[in-house]
Amino acid sequence: MLPALSYTTLEEFEDDYVAALIEEAAELAQEHTWWNQPFQLAADERNPNLLSGSTKLMHRYLTKVDGQTSKIDYRDDVLMGAVDTLTLLEMLTLLSKEHEFTWQVFIPSDPRPKPVGRIREGEIEPRLFELIMPEVDALEITEAELEDQELHQKLRNKYGL
Repeated sequence: MLPALSYTTLEEFEDDYVAALIEEAAELAQEHTWWNQPFQLAADERNPNLLSGSTKLMHRYLTKVDGQTSKIDYRDDVLMGAVDTLTLLEMLTLLSKEHEFTWQVFIPSDPRPKPVGRIREGEIEPRLFELIMPEVDALEITEAELEDQELHQKLRNKYGL
């Protein structure tokens, strides 16, 4: 499972449009309770007329206030990371369709991010789903589990998230 995804627009926008899209993304992000990090956008550091963001999807371990580290069950982490990945892709697709632009999606890595797919004007490349589905299938995570909001909240509660 992916620890994180990064995303950048391929089209450039005027400053006021960048600000409006950042605000719209923040509003969208509030519609979901995130497992690790919420979806967020910012003006790209190298080119402020592009939008970019990065979202951590899995925890692996949690560090408590007292400094103790505890491990998260791998299946729980994959399930919740997959839920967030699907939600993130849905939000990127919505913005892409509504505003008619393209996202390049990356896996963050050194020395440079690895491009893994695009979302063009609301059309998502199927290979983006291939980033998570093999592991979801291997762990026998069902579609019902991916959609079960009550289960998701139980898992958040289990780990104090």
